[in-house]
Amino acid sequence: MNLDEKLQTLGLNEKEAKIYLASLELGLTTIQNIAKKADIKRSTVYEIIENLITQNLITVIPKGKKRYFLAAEPSKLQELIAQKQENLKKMLPELEALSKVSPIKPKIRFYEGVEGIKSVYNDTLKDNEEILAFVSIATAYKSKGLIDWLLKQYVTRRSEKKIFAKVIAPDSNLAKNYKQRDQKEYRETRFISEKEYPFSIEINIYNNKVALMSFKKEELMGVIIESKEIANTFRTMHKFFWNHVK
Repeated sequence: MNLDEKLQTLGLNEKEAKIYLASLELGLTTIQNIAKKADIKRSTVYEIIENLITQNLITVIPKGKKRYFLAAEPSKLQELIAQKQENLKKMLPELEALSKVSPIKPKIRFYEGVEGIKSVYNDTLKDNEEILAFVSIATAYKSKGLIDWLLKQYVTRRSEKKIFAKVIAPDSNLAKNYKQRDQKEYRETRFISEKEYPFSIEINIYNNKVALMSFKKEELMGVIIESKEIANTFRTMHKFFWNHVK
């Protein structure tokens, strides 16, 4: 990630970032020089630089009939972020009120990559409630960047918090080894036919949430759906399987 891309993560758009960097590097300069340095049309620079002036990231310095421009010190960016955080803090009560207008609207959050899936697993431990799970053990074990963390950290934390897990898994040699650790890892595992039910994701049902995780390299992602109705439907499905397998 280059410098202008990093600036974009702070809230500037692509052209604003390029213009600010060009101005910072040039020092006191003209629109023409900034446009050339940033490789942006001068007419566009005129428009965008006004936004940067409003944000106090560029200062206008008149000299005779001409206007010169000077980029603010980089520390000004920190003040800009602090101001945005303060504005967000003030808006939060109104935003949260809007999110609660419809009591039946499910909340859906998407996560990507290994760290994203870890966030999904961590969410299952927030409420200290029993977890009902459909687990494709063979698939999860193929995710090398995840399995060590699951075995050494997640399972340990879940066990320490006394959050019991009821796991339904396709039968396999890996699943049988997994089941042997049930007592130690605070869960009960029951098997379904791997041939008849060859699912490859993991589903966790907990509190009023359903978490779905895919471990395939090209589709490493997780989704959390927060909805009482959806969670209860998945809970009923889990109960059906749980009562018909051992």
